[in-house]
Amino acid sequence: MTRLTTDDIETLSDQLIDFDERLKRQTGRDMLGIACHGANISRKNIQDKMDNLTMAVVTITAGLGKITGFAQTIKDILSHLGFTAFIPPQTDAAGLALAIENKADIIFMADDNRYFAINLKNGLLVDNIQATGNVFAAALDLMAKGVKGKSVLVIGAGPVGMASAQTLVEFGACVSVHDKDRVKCQKSCDAMNKSLTKKIEPVHDFEPDDYKSDDLESIRNTFNFFIEATNAKDVITSVMVNPETFIAAPGVPLGVTQNAMKKAGNQILYDPLQLGTAAMAVRAAFPLKRD
Repeated sequence: MTRLTTDDIETLSDQLIDFDERLKRQTGRDMLGIACHGANISRKNIQDKMDNLTMAVVTITAGLGKITGFAQTIKDILSHLGFTAFIPPQTDAAGLALAIENKADIIFMADDNRYFAINLKNGLLVDNIQATGNVFAAALDLMAKGVKGKSVLVIGAGPVGMASAQTLVEFGACVSVHDKDRVKCQKSCDAMNKSLTKKIEPVHDFEPDDYKSDDLESIRNTFNFFIEATNAKDVITSVMVNPETFIAAPGVPLGVTQNAMKKAGNQILYDPLQLGTAAMAVRAAFPLKRD
């Protein structure tokens, strides 16, 4: 979680109701609904589980990536979703022990390298990376009124981007992936394609760090739907945006220019933490796989 900063989450808890309202306008669903869509779980099924689950958020103080208020923000998100959640009064190993002793069913923890939820009853570990990629792909599917048969470009061939790509393929999209590291992009696509019937196509003919107008026009004419999953700024520019463009952006920091954001308006969805956490909670509470 080292790319997040205290500033990213400082007022997040106070904005959860407004965030849900914005999501409803963009996708027709709130955080919980989008997470359920990504996990192929009905809202009723997860709500039936809520009363019988307790979630603990353990504060971790080790490492370089400590973010003030992180545990409280996670608890606030979980409570907003409808789960029973608490923060043990002690931190690190002592906090973990207290969470277990106080009969937590699911524990959330994060350090410099991993943010995950673990269901203690069945040993299921849900990583934020996979959950985030899945839920933003689900959000794009809802924004687009279905991505089946539509061309989607995933920018960033890291774990979040590839998790998004896999989910988009499951939704029936025609998925292409671009990364400034061409070798990594090709290897990631080749590895994932071994288990997919509908193949993901690597795209190498434009470079975010050195855009040319012809490249941007080509991208705009080819793709109306984007997942921006890099850790770079200004990857998607206003030239790439048209009235039919929809962008779901799980990347931190946000890789969309200010002008592109203005042009996209309500057709860009971004948050630093909320949707990924919601998806983790749903998947940890009700671990079903998509058919």
